[in-house]
Amino acid sequence: MAKRNWADGVLGNTPLSAERLNQLESDLDAALVALARDPETLFAGAVTRNADGAPTSAVVKWPGGEDGTYSGTASVSFPGSISAYTITRITNTGTVTYTQPAVTRDATTGLVTNRPPITIS
Repeated sequence: MAKRNWADGVLGNTPLSAERLNQLESDLDAALVALARDPETLFAGAVTRNADGAPTSAVVKWPGGEDGTYSGTASVSFPGSISAYTITRITNTGTVTYTQPAVTRDATTGLVTNRPPITIS
């Protein structure tokens, strides 16, 4: 997500500090990435699942009211699980895409042993 460069100013007779506004924006970015890490919490409408029950596509709604879509890649080795996904957030300045690259799973249990960081584009 592109960050704005805030300047000191007054809004509603309340002094605003550029430093504080920039920090709030960083906090918002972190919160949106946290939501993108658990995409099913954003599902709001039709969800398509494969034969094993893994969610492969869905309509999403972000807390700020923005719409988006989810697209998951089902695991071949662990049916019902997702290996990687993308989730979008449509804003008034364009579409932001959060991508979870493929995770690594324990060969026996299927538990995630390595989860690469989400990328934002």
